[in-house]
Amino acid sequence: MVKITGIEPLGVTIQFHNSRRPWLIFKLLTDEPDLFGIGEASINSNDRQVLSLLEEWVGFYLQGKDPMHHELHWTRLYQDSNMVRGGVLGTTALSGIDIALWDLKGKLLNRPIYELLGGPLQQEIRVYANGWYTGHSSPQEMAGWAKDVVEKGFDAMKFDPFGTRNYFTITPAEAQLTEDRVAAVREAVGPNVEILVEVHAKFNVATAIALGRRLERYRPFWFEEPVSQENVSEMAQVRRNIGIPIATGERLFTKFPFYELIKQEAVDVLQPDICNAGGITELKKIAAIAEAQHLSMAPHNTNSPVGTVASFHLAAAMPNFLIQEYHAEFYEPWFFDLVPDQPRRTGNHVPLPNGPGLGITLDESVARAHPLEGRRGWGHRGI
Repeated sequence: MVKITGIEPLGVTIQFHNSRRPWLIFKLLTDEPDLFGIGEASINSNDRQVLSLLEEWVGFYLQGKDPMHHELHWTRLYQDSNMVRGGVLGTTALSGIDIALWDLKGKLLNRPIYELLGGPLQQEIRVYANGWYTGHSSPQEMAGWAKDVVEKGFDAMKFDPFGTRNYFTITPAEAQLTEDRVAAVREAVGPNVEILVEVHAKFNVATAIALGRRLERYRPFWFEEPVSQENVSEMAQVRRNIGIPIATGERLFTKFPFYELIKQEAVDVLQPDICNAGGITELKKIAAIAEAQHLSMAPHNTNSPVGTVASFHLAAAMPNFLIQEYHAEFYEPWFFDLVPDQPRRTGNHVPLPNGPGLGITLDESVARAHPLEGRRGWGHRGI
């Protein structure tokens, strides 16, 4: 029996527009020198705390265990650690371990992860572009960039048209600028390209409803995180009062809050992040709960190639998969050098990964050339 022996972190930091994004990648080692699982536990901050949890859990629990028993390990780590229940640091560490265990399981069985999840329901994964704009862009700038996105072959793109200084409410001038940005993008891309409106949980209920109604005429594919995740009834109020599908979930962790969203009829599209919400094991369960209500899954993804490819495997095996967030081509070019065998986009989709487990290899020299820098600077929002 193969046994887990330790962990080797390979965190990286990449440039993204005018900011830096840290990714906590690691290898879950075994007593076979050339056999390891690749995991990612990225949270975009507090990486040292997450790494400390990973090292502690591997040392005190996973060391000496059989990597094939991922469901057992997930359950024990969740139930026996106060850091996991309801806390993003713990669920992020758990997510990374789960991804690495699935990678190991696939390698041991010589099968891709999506086949272990029941087999592919589609042979390609539809993706949408994100990361192509900046928050202070003029309507004309956004329209130009949106045209470039369409020329690259995408038929769906997401953007936050609200800027960065508003919070809870919005001034009439800011609201008009928001509408002008959305109108400019819609005109630039035409009627057959989907535009996904991101809100980043900024507004109160009244403001979110007013803005949603104002943007309905531009036919957004969805209205993402119009209000905070902290009160499900607020999301439900927004959903009942606008004619745009509601998407949310990147700030929610494990199946339990997603169940509450579904139970209160507050959501149309669920967006758990595979590196934060519990990994492949938990997202498969969230998808099953959503499927029972005929809701769609569109996992959040601002992750490295590791988390991105893990999301592809999950997407392939979900009956209610809708579309996958995709930043890859808007990071620094070495994104593709880090994992040279990752699936590459053609048109509006990527093919299924090849090879056992995740089906990828890490170029560790690239990782070491761009080391983890720790906490990024604080963001500022109007209050």
